[in-house]
Parts: sequence; C-alpha cells; structure tokens
Amino acid sequence: MNMCGVVAGLLLTLLVWGRLHAGEESHAIGASVEELLDVARQMNPELAATALEADAAAARVDGADAWPDPKFQVTFDDISKNQAGWPSRSAVYKYTMQQELPGWGKRGAKREIAEAGSREAAALREQRVTEVLMRVKTAYADYHRVHLSMDQTADLIHVLRALVELGRARYAQGMGLQAEATSAEAERGALTAELARLEKERHRIRARMNALVNRPPDAPVVEHPHLRPMPPETELEYGKLLERAMQANPALKTSRAKLEGADGETRLAARNWLPDVELGFGLVDRRDEGTRDGFEAMVSLNLPIQAGWRRAAEREAAARKRAAGEWLSAARVQLESGLREALLSLEEARQVEKTANEVLLPQARIALQSSLKGYEAGSAESVAVLDAVQRLKKFQIERIKAQFEQQVRLAEIERLIGGEL
Repeated sequence: MNMCGVVAGLLLTLLVWGRLHAGEESHAIGASVEELLDVARQMNPELAATALEADAAAARVDGADAWPDPKFQVTFDDISKNQAGWPSRSAVYKYTMQQELPGWGKRGAKREIAEAGSREAAALREQRVTEVLMRVKTAYADYHRVHLSMDQTADLIHVLRALVELGRARYAQGMGLQAEATSAEAERGALTAELARLEKERHRIRARMNALVNRPPDAPVVEHPHLRPMPPETELEYGKLLERAMQANPALKTSRAKLEGADGETRLAARNWLPDVELGFGLVDRRDEGTRDGFEAMVSLNLPIQAGWRRAAEREAAARKRAAGEWLSAARVQLESGLREALLSLEEARQVEKTANEVLLPQARIALQSSLKGYEAGSAESVAVLDAVQRLKKFQIERIKAQFEQQVRLAEIERLIGGEL
C-alpha cells in the first residue's frame, strides 16, 4: 500500500473514532444493519487483532527461505611458545568466509510451510470476520424483536385499560361483577410487568451491540430498527449455496491451509536426511614471509547419521498430515449439515410467519374486536375478551419469533458461505 493509501485509511479511522467516541456520542447509529456492519468492520477490536496476526504471518513468509548468515573466522596458526614476543614471526593468520548451504529443497519446504501458515492466518481472520458480523446481525435482529414486542405489548395494555374502564362502568351501573374489572386489571398489570422486563432486555441488547462496534454500553442506538429483507427463495437453493460455501467458507480455507502446511512439514522431514554443505574461502597471511598471497578453500558437510530424531520427525509430520486431512473432512461434513439445517429452519420460520400473517393474526384481531363489542353491548363476558387478548398475544409472539429465527438463520447461512446474500 502506498503512503497516500495509508494516510487515507488513518484519516478514515480517526474520523469514525471521533464520531463514535469524542464529540458525537449523542449520534444514534443502527438505522440499518448495514450501518452497524460497516462500523464493526472498522472498529471491532477482535477484527483488528486478527488482521494484525494475519499481517505477522504474512511477514514471516519473506524470511522463511532466507540463507543462513555467513560466518567470518580469523585463525592464528603456528604460534611458537619458544619465541619471545607475540605474535611470533612464524605465526600464520587466516581470514576465512564460510557460508552454509541447506540441503536440496529444505529452503523451499520452509517457505511452503510459512506460506501455508500465512494462508491459515488469513482464513482465520476471515472466519473471525464472519463470526463477528453474524453476532452483529443476530443482535440487531434481537433488538428489533424486543422493540416490536414492546410496541405490541403497549397496544394490548391500551386495550386492557379500555376493558378495565368499561368493567368499572358496568359494575357501577349494576350490569356486571367487580371481578370483571379486577381480572382485566390483573391482566393489564401482568402486561405492564412484561413491558418493564422487555425494556431491561432492550438495554442489555443495546450494550451487546455497542460492544461489538467498540462503543460505550449506553451509547445511543436507533430506537426502531428495520429488519433486513429476506432474499428470494431462488437464492436459497441448497446446491448453489453449497457450491459457493465449498469455495469461500473460512473454516474450510483454514483446514485446507493446515493440510498444505502439514504437507510441507512432511517434505521438510524427508529432506532432513540430506546433508547441509558449508563452503569456505580464506586468505592466508604468513608473517615470516611477509606475503599475503596464500589462499585456501574448504568444503564440509554434516553426516545425517542420527536416525532417531529424523524418523521421529517423519512420524510426527505424517501424523500431523493425516490429522489435518481428518479435520478437513470433518469441516466439510459440518458445513454440509449446518447449511442444510439452517435452510430447513429458515423455511420453517418462513412458513410460520406466513401462517401467522395470513390466518392467525387476522382471525385473532377479529375475535378481539368482536368480543369487545359484545362485552360493551352486554352480550359477552369479560373472560371472552381476556381470552381473545391472550390468543392475539400468543400469535404475535409466534410471528415475532419466526421473524427473528429467519434473521438468525440468514446470518448463519451467510457465515457458512463466507459472504452476503
């Protein structure tokens, strides 16, 4: 990245940080889940840490196949003890440069291992990104669920308040029992307590969302969020999604990189049987002759006769490779089953919401209106109204849960395929 790109990135980060932590804390974010996702990508500390770890792994690649440092050696030969003074006139100085040459293929295998480690770190970063984004999407959907539940609970409290007033009026006129008003009042109190519980839950979810985007727990979030629209069914076909997931799923990428690294370790362990060669070239300085025109050359190599640790290294590398292959197979199985389960759960929730919207809720609202009119006219009991309220509340909860389940499953599918739908 050039300097202009670095400066631009720093300015953007400082701008976002300033908006979130300095003078604009009153600014509520979360008008859409896309906005929260963008902020999380820039500000989430987990993502920043994994990005730095990936950079560190990438930096190791450059030096993985580097040559060993050369050695400079000075040798004093033929130092006589019988001659006065030091160094003696018969001493021989040798100035030698030595360079170790690793056995054939060792440097390449080390680089392959480092490159596989870099790919593994990059895949782990992608995996962490998809996990964090899934948590953001789930928290945002949960926030919407609580707000929708609060709004609908408040509407039912309003209905029960009217029922309490009507029951008191009927009792005052001698047309009803006091128990009718007290039962409605008790039900209204229960819904009021439920509303207070939902308010506390809303604060907890808000704190969770703010933590994901690195903001203070009580930082403002948009009060009435909007759910993401569900993708069309044509985009939710198992075959298409599985093909995409096999290419982009971060867990599979991580397992493949582990297998490649283990394969490189296997090749390196096999090449440990090859000797390392060391070359040397030196200048000889004979003091007694006053000349410096002597030269010497040297070749040495280690003898790979210590078979114990080499065979152990080969067994270890082979076991690591087999284990990496098993982990890759397990990741594929988990991906296939997880994707199938998420799609089936999504379809189930979609059907529940459709039934609630088209059948259950319309009929429950008609029943509530009919029972209210009947109670007001004296042709129905208050218990019929309370039953209608409970039925409507139950169907509303089912629809809200179905909507939330769809959002959670959609986020899970996007995590599995490694991208957005």
